[in-house]
Amino acid sequence: MENTDIENKEKKHKGRGGARPGAGHPMLGDEPRTCTVSISGTKTEIQHLRDLAHAAGKTVSRYVLDDLE
Repeated sequence: MENTDIENKEKKHKGRGGARPGAGHPMLGDEPRTCTVSISGTKTEIQHLRDLAHAAGKTVSRYVLDDLE
């Protein structure tokens, strides 16, 4: 009996174990950066935020979070 494509893919992925070293998000001090937040706004407001972040040479996330410190 032949294996289906799905069974073949499952066999290829078995045995890879957990996370590979270096995979995932970088650490920020002792805390991994793994949280996500969503904001709502008009298209104009969100574009304005993106423009401000870009002008500051930062990502939107860094632009918002650096203001907290």
